Amino acid sequence: MKKISFLAASLLVAGGAFAQGNTQSSTSTGNANSVTVTQSGSSSSAVGTQLGNGNALTQSQSSGSGNAATSNQRGDSQTSLQTQVGSSNTAFIQQGDGAPLDNGNAATQSQSGNSNNARARQLSGLNISTQTQTGNNNTADVLQTSSEGNTATQTQIGTSQTGTIAQYGSGNTATQYQRGLQDRATIEQVGLGNSASQSQGTNPSSSWYSSASIQQIGNSNIATQTQQYDYQNAVIEQSGNGSTAIQNQSAGADLVQPGNSAYIDQDDAGGHYARQTQMGIGNQASTYQGLSGNSSDVMQTGNGNVSVVKQNHP
Repeated sequence: MKKISFLAASLLVAGGAFAQGNTQSSTSTGNANSVTVTQSGSSSSAVGTQLGNGNALTQSQSSGSGNAATSNQRGDSQTSLQTQVGSSNTAFIQQGDGAPLDNGNAATQSQSGNSNNARARQLSGLNISTQTQTGNNNTADVLQTSSEGNTATQTQIGTSQTGTIAQYGSGNTATQYQRGLQDRATIEQVGLGNSASQSQGTNPSSSWYSSASIQQIGNSNIATQTQQYDYQNAVIEQSGNGSTAIQNQSAGADLVQPGNSAYIDQDDAGGHYARQTQMGIGNQASTYQGLSGNSSDVMQTGNGNVSVVKQNHP
């Protein structure tokens, strides 16, 4: 196994640990290689490329802003870890090229600060992507395609966060956790037997004006949304047969109006199941299902709530 460390070089450039504007690149060809890059300061760039199997790339950037970390790995069982502390940083990981399939890779990205951006691209199957962001105005994006059995998890804590997960294939799992105000969560899945879960807000802390959206195309998919506190909006759209949609919304102690909004649209031949649960006042729940064999449950606790269920949707 080869081990490469760029810590010393990082400290020497510009004469200290808090150097500015560093550029570091590495390339590994073969199997079981390990590369570690550490940078402190602002406006630095780290680029790593690994070709082979069982390689590991670690990139750490701290105490600065405007830094960029890029990881490109091709092969099986690759591991990429990116950690950034500061604001206005960008992190990008791509694993696999889809020809042939590169399986069993893991991408982990962690950012602490404001206005950061994390992106992961995994073009194969049985991969794991994990993104964690703490701060405000951050964006996280995961794309997993070309195969089955992928897992993507996003955790965002702060205000005005945006999280997006797109998975193409079957048997995939997507999970999003957001804790703050005015957050946006989006999941798109195309294939069979996929699972999507979104959780926003927390009581008794204030969590308002967030939105969650899940779109699934295919059969036998499962979508679950949980939102806490007020003025939240939840949307599930499922195209195919035999899918399940579950929405849970609970209002805060202030019992404000207009409350929360929940919407489920399940089309095509039918065989769907939908369940909506809302607590508080002034909530709205709507369910539209396909032509036959559907089931819908709506439970609303409080005053001034509205519920609509239609089971004749083409």
